[in-house]
Amino acid sequence: MIVEDDDTYRNSICEIINAGTNLKCIYSCESCEEALDILEKDFVPEIILLDIKLPGMSGIDGIHKIKAITPATLIIILTVFEDDEKVFNAICQGASGYLLKSTSAEKIKEAISDVYNGGAVMSPSIAAKVLTMFSQYSQPKEEYGLTTREKEILQLLVDGMNKKHIAGKLFI
Repeated sequence: MIVEDDDTYRNSICEIINAGTNLKCIYSCESCEEALDILEKDFVPEIILLDIKLPGMSGIDGIHKIKAITPATLIIILTVFEDDEKVFNAICQGASGYLLKSTSAEKIKEAISDVYNGGAVMSPSIAAKVLTMFSQYSQPKEEYGLTTREKEILQLLVDGMNKKHIAGKLFI
């Protein structure tokens, strides 16, 4: 299934997918709402190619709703947007891949196969953004100025002791 509001692009991608022997694009939709209507009729696509900027509901908002109806469906974002917020939100919502529309037809078909086989795909510039985002989350441990006694109490809490047992053990 492909969800894309640009008729020419959507039809081109469907034709490319259907020209192969092992891939078939059964449905092509102009909006998330149209796709959700089809999914609610018990159609469970293995993979959905999903644009972000769509009329009505955005693709990012659609990911959560699609996953609620068909949790096993894998979603590959196929868009022109490469800003950090959209990439991060799409991945957090459950996208299995994030490709730019500038990706070649052959690479899109490879991406579909890769995701189907358990992989995750990203355009190279998107992968670089994701790595940069994650490297910013790895922050050095901060020293909080705790005394040795405070660290000992904290460790006992981490070990699962309650306040009464800690007080007894440390003679507080």
